[in-house]
Amino acid sequence: MDKLSKWLKSTVQGGDTAPLEAKKPENKPTNKPYKKPYKKPQKQQGSHGKNKPQQRGRKQPSTSRKPSFMPVHRNVLRVIPIGGLEEVGKNSMVLEYEEDILVIDMGFQFPEDEMLGVDYVVPDVKYLTERKDRIKAIVITHGHMDHIGGLPYVLPDLGFPDVYAPRLAAGLIERILGEHKMLKRVNLKVIDDKQVYRFGVFELEYFHVNHSIPDSKGLTVSTPDGSRIVHTGDFKFDFTPADGVPSDIGKITSIGKRGVNVLFSDSTNATKPGHTLSERVVAESLSSAIEDAEGRIVIASFSSLIGRIQQIIDFAAEHGRKVFFSGRSMIQNVEIARRLGFMRFTDSLVRPIQEVNNFAPNQVLVITTGSQGEPMAALSRMANDSHAQVKIQKGDTVVVSASPIMGNEMAVAFLVDKLARLGARVIHNAIMDIHTSGHGNQEDLKMMMSLVRPDHLVPIHGNYYMRSAHAELGRQMGLTDSNVHLMDNGNVIEVRKGAVSFKKEDIKVKYVVVDGHGVGDLGSQVLKDREAMAENGVVTILFKVRGKKMVGNPVVITNGFVYQKETEKIVAEIEREARKAFNDFHKTRPAGKTGDLERHIKSAVLGYIVRRLDRRPLVSPHMVRV
Repeated sequence: MDKLSKWLKSTVQGGDTAPLEAKKPENKPTNKPYKKPYKKPQKQQGSHGKNKPQQRGRKQPSTSRKPSFMPVHRNVLRVIPIGGLEEVGKNSMVLEYEEDILVIDMGFQFPEDEMLGVDYVVPDVKYLTERKDRIKAIVITHGHMDHIGGLPYVLPDLGFPDVYAPRLAAGLIERILGEHKMLKRVNLKVIDDKQVYRFGVFELEYFHVNHSIPDSKGLTVSTPDGSRIVHTGDFKFDFTPADGVPSDIGKITSIGKRGVNVLFSDSTNATKPGHTLSERVVAESLSSAIEDAEGRIVIASFSSLIGRIQQIIDFAAEHGRKVFFSGRSMIQNVEIARRLGFMRFTDSLVRPIQEVNNFAPNQVLVITTGSQGEPMAALSRMANDSHAQVKIQKGDTVVVSASPIMGNEMAVAFLVDKLARLGARVIHNAIMDIHTSGHGNQEDLKMMMSLVRPDHLVPIHGNYYMRSAHAELGRQMGLTDSNVHLMDNGNVIEVRKGAVSFKKEDIKVKYVVVDGHGVGDLGSQVLKDREAMAENGVVTILFKVRGKKMVGNPVVITNGFVYQKETEKIVAEIEREARKAFNDFHKTRPAGKTGDLERHIKSAVLGYIVRRLDRRPLVSPHMVRV
């Protein structure tokens, strides 16, 4: 019987276990998802068609915050980014004009390295939840997750407003809302970029842009006072795109001629000179790689690169190869794109991955996820020899048709090394042009400014150094310092009859995380505790207590803290310090509460461990009454 089991047995024999003192409930986030009862929506006539679901009359989710009186700003367009301006991801922007609110995009961001256990970070929508009855719609620019991924996590708090999106983005949104069992509660509408939309006082038009996913759009919004802004979404100018549909330069130029007060423009590649490489060049390189390969070909790519995937399928057909998809997101996105007409292929050409070993190596082409070295993605499983169907072997050619996202460089390098060790010939972007960005380089950004001819520029979508580089391009294009604005999330810009002012007012936005089924402010202490456990382990100290007195000695249990040979000595020292801290507390604070006692012991023991070992484990004392 181990030390803890003996201790617990003696505790139970000594009497019923119970807390020394009832603790006040702590305000911690719950991991249980909020479940809101579904009511079938009533139908009404809407401005964009019949039978539009009635959203405003529904019972809304209760929140702990009671909306305070919200002042309405008259005859002024207020623009408030709530995500995407201090990071690459969780893009979202709020437009507010008097009583009406329009939201552009609602994405998520992958967590930073220190956010242990966090799945995603989503925009902080507190400003919107307090004004949710004023939201006319959420409008989407394209189907990447950093623009749509936050929807299932914030829509319940916003009262399920209408969502408008391009056709492919709507298909992807339909899938993720279905996975979260809320599709029936959302009025999801497909937009037509030839139509003018009215959302309350806002007048909105979409225009087509090139990006790494088809059916991407920018948009222009005007208000009753004559103010007009342009939001580019993610864009580049590609005159030979994979889908054959270049950016709508004519419409962008036409919008510019009407007069644009502010251009909100993608900054992701603002530090890179020249024009972004065309997909035509990538297609030629991929075709060459497929033609030269003698054995099997495995091509790793982002699952959203629908145009590039279609080109690979076409090249495979030309060279007599069958195509096999691997990776959940790849299979799902291809199915959606094919159903909506963005991809075309026959069932005889594209076969299930389970059949891959039924064909000769020179007849096989696998398109897979995992270009970023993600440990559970299909390509990583192939490299680790754990993929159910594909075992990498000598003679295989592996093409990594992607550039490492910042922070993924080591993971990709490690993956490439493992593939090479298995005998594969590995081709990546440093060897030949097999990938290009979906974001415009400096000359693309200048071209957008030339077409739109804005009075003011606000660089968006990117970290500060990216947006700062974009601001410098604006100055080169003739804008003055006072007409270029570097905003952060929560800053406010106002446009009143064309006059633009940067407000000192800030809307408080913070990290809101998705952690399992829980959504909310995880709290810095939770993340600190996880970091302490990950880096230095856990020290748990158990006390048996009768009244105010300790019964026996405390029991110290460590996990991931010290090496086995050091454990006995260190544990004895920690027991001594814990016992001393317990006794000292009751001498100086005889009426002290359990929570204060545990905090005192934690501080004393942690201080000793830092002095003794220069380590900071998570120290967790607990009292049990006997």
